[in-house]
Amino acid sequence: MIYLSWAALCEGASDRAYFEVLIPRLMQDISDTHGLGKTDIPGPVMMLTSRSIQQFAKEACEAKDSFCLVFVHADTGGRNLEAAIEARSCAYCAAIKDLCAWPLVRCVVIMPRTETESWVLADPAAVTAALGFTGSPAAIGLPANAREAERLAQPKAALETAVRAVRGKNRRFNVQQLFSLIAQKQSIAALRHAPSFVDFETSLHEALADLRCVRALAI
Repeated sequence: MIYLSWAALCEGASDRAYFEVLIPRLMQDISDTHGLGKTDIPGPVMMLTSRSIQQFAKEACEAKDSFCLVFVHADTGGRNLEAAIEARSCAYCAAIKDLCAWPLVRCVVIMPRTETESWVLADPAAVTAALGFTGSPAAIGLPANAREAERLAQPKAALETAVRAVRGKNRRFNVQQLFSLIAQKQSIAALRHAPSFVDFETSLHEALADLRCVRALAI
């Protein structure tokens, strides 16, 4: 049995609620398909909190014996900002490599295009199910698929519009609970139509292969 413990740095509480569910689901999916043995994939053993690159590295390195993978999340804010965000995210990984020789391949960057909501909206059936809505996704303004969700300039606004259409303008809702529920219901296959998700899954697969948990990707 291979125990795949992990830690993550997320931008906000709703992002954390989403990735706490999505990351182990995806790891399990990759392990089921390409695994070299049985795996035990828990929730995060640690949520890192330091936004300063050097403080992040210190925090991660002090606890490095408790996990084997680190995830660093950053929304890109759109194509024009992607290069800068990717450079900063990679800087987090470089910092723990420099401080405590953490293998770069085992620091996995998560970069949904624009906002996390572009992945949250990738499977419209999961969104409607989480909202308890039985009508057409299009009726509440949801994109048809992951590619359309990634093209949205403001996916967060699109999700908020859909929620208001179902629950009304004045009814409050728990965003973290909604994100967690959608992540539980989403189809991984639907998410794979989002190019930024494919990039993330490829990096994760490479990290798991480095840990000798799964077969390496064919070149």
